[in-house]
Amino acid sequence: MARQWVRIGSIAAAVLIALLVLSSINYLPQGRALFEASPFKDGDHEPEAPYRPQAEEQVKQPAVDTTPTINEDLAKPPEVDTHHDASETAASTPAAPSPTELTKAIVMGKLTSEDTDWVAQELIDWQRAIYVVDLEPNVTSPTGFRTKINKSKEAMPYLTYIIDHYPNFPDVMVFIHAHRKGYPKAWHNEAKGHDAVLMLRALRLDVVAERGYVNLRCTEVPGCPDEIQPWRNPPDPEKLPEHIYPYVYADFFNMPLSQVRKEAEVVSTPCCAQFAVSREQTLKRPKEDYEHYRNYLEETTYDDDTIGRVLEYMWHIIFGRSAVHCDNAMECQCKVFGRCSKKAIAEIYRDE
Repeated sequence: MARQWVRIGSIAAAVLIALLVLSSINYLPQGRALFEASPFKDGDHEPEAPYRPQAEEQVKQPAVDTTPTINEDLAKPPEVDTHHDASETAASTPAAPSPTELTKAIVMGKLTSEDTDWVAQELIDWQRAIYVVDLEPNVTSPTGFRTKINKSKEAMPYLTYIIDHYPNFPDVMVFIHAHRKGYPKAWHNEAKGHDAVLMLRALRLDVVAERGYVNLRCTEVPGCPDEIQPWRNPPDPEKLPEHIYPYVYADFFNMPLSQVRKEAEVVSTPCCAQFAVSREQTLKRPKEDYEHYRNYLEETTYDDDTIGRVLEYMWHIIFGRSAVHCDNAMECQCKVFGRCSKKAIAEIYRDE
């Protein structure tokens, strides 16, 4: 019986202690705070597993992302308007400039009396090969270049350059006359004031490299559409170059006159023996061809004006074009010189 009372007393004491603990939780501030934060407060869910950081993670700052931020709009390629009229673009947008990495040279012939200092002063990024054509045999050329004889106008220095430099040419070569600007002397230069400097600064070298040959005059007259008609009937007594053209052609390209007539019934291209060619186009003919042309000019009995005019309408054929080579003038201005509007083209003739 005594044991029973001891057991009852122990239970009563335990109950009393539990009541005292609950009272302290509810009435002491610390106890109330713990109770409110307890996951058992509502009694309707299990507590989440407690977070136990590893020892090395006790205090960590958030990591900083140092990867460069890319603006997605800038990273995208520009959209192309496929509905835009290409002709409108050509008329309003300047052509892209020529790539500067192309090597380039100016080739010309000059008389001793002609001033060509403008080439070195104004076109300093061009190689220069200026041939003095009228020196005595024992006189040194002030430019470092000379022709053996003064014959056939610009054809002699042009061919001499090609022969002397074959095959080590720059990417692009421009063959032009010695006079720089002004009307009427340089009337055929395709630039404002007929200025060769402005003409060459506008020239798109990439187009020359792509095409292989480019006439530096876009204006079609004189030259197009039918300047040289070797079989004109009756012959025009004022056009002596036309009379001898088929014979020179036959000798240059080693063919009978019957074949010449098939290839060159009519010959035309804008005047006036100023053009640009690429290295690759020039190398399409062996050096022996150019030597043959020069030997012919040295030995011919035709006068300079006549044979020079024949060559004026032969260069485009030598460099791979057909006998009739007359580009549309507007397209030529835009593609070759970047003048893609009527206003820009009219500007070059304003002061005539």
